[in-house]
Amino acid sequence: MRQLPLFKFGSRAKSTSLGIALCTMFIVASFSVVNGLGSSMDNLSATFESDYSLITRPGDEGMSYFEELEIDEISDRLALGVVTSARILPYDEMVTVFSVADTYGILPAPIGQSTETVLKSKLDYSLGAITLVGTATLDLTLGGTYSSSLFPSDWLLASQNVTWALTTQVGRYNYAIAESLDDSGLDLLEERGFSVQPMVGIIDFLESGVGEIRSDMSWVLLPSAFVIAVLAYSFIGAEVSDRRHEIGILKTLGAGRLRVMSYLLGDALLISAWGGVLGISLGIVLSYAISTSASAVFTSVFVMRVDEWLVVIAFLATVAAGVLGALLPATRMTISSPVEDLKEVGRSI
Repeated sequence: MRQLPLFKFGSRAKSTSLGIALCTMFIVASFSVVNGLGSSMDNLSATFESDYSLITRPGDEGMSYFEELEIDEISDRLALGVVTSARILPYDEMVTVFSVADTYGILPAPIGQSTETVLKSKLDYSLGAITLVGTATLDLTLGGTYSSSLFPSDWLLASQNVTWALTTQVGRYNYAIAESLDDSGLDLLEERGFSVQPMVGIIDFLESGVGEIRSDMSWVLLPSAFVIAVLAYSFIGAEVSDRRHEIGILKTLGAGRLRVMSYLLGDALLISAWGGVLGISLGIVLSYAISTSASAVFTSVFVMRVDEWLVVIAFLATVAAGVLGALLPATRMTISSPVEDLKEVGRSI
């Protein structure tokens, strides 16, 4: 019996594979974002597994300043800090300058280590001379880097003298971080107009948001899989139309339905698999490109992560959608009679 023709990776197959690859790329990149957000929340929870709280005093323009004497009764349970905004020159961009004095070792290392003026390591200008323009103007020489998963890459960690000079609020603070405050400490702070926000509560709120996004990921996977199925349907339909005479001859020579079906679904499997591999590669590249470009907007705690299970799911979903999409035109071809196939081609000629 004559063998069925080999798969031809022509222009139609290439364009279809590329379309499938773009759908797979979207699946990988979308799931990578959500997966990274979940990992980020896990890292935050692990870092603040104790009951830390953020303490501020609300004011007309945000956080107002206070002196340590105002909370002297519980100061041994607090890490005090100053945070402000400034323009950094010669780069002409805004940064948030913060400092923290962790005298009693309240915070996990290295958050409380701010003895020198240093810059987050992800910024290009971690060394050299800079000028900070706030309420005052300061010329500084950056002498190192600071690495933490908790703060954005465009934040400047400085000594308290620097932040005090920029705000002209020497000896005053505008936030504190506490660990395991008791009821008496909470009552004291509230009586004096302070706001106490548990960090665990903030993290739980963010985690619930990530959970909702994860549950909505099916609305990304299903439409992408549908588009892949439509592309495979169109490809196999066009292949059947072009090769109907050839397949009709093979049926006449004894090729059964299973052989014809395996040939057509094999074509769909090949283009789906090739599109899946290409799409996964593009999706990984896109994920890390998004992570890099978003570092200027989101805090460095939000990262992208591509896991093995994600790659497997994306590939299997792509192949399954492609094969399922090809079933209808392939089935139609197998149930048609050889005579009808040859007559149909004869009419078209």
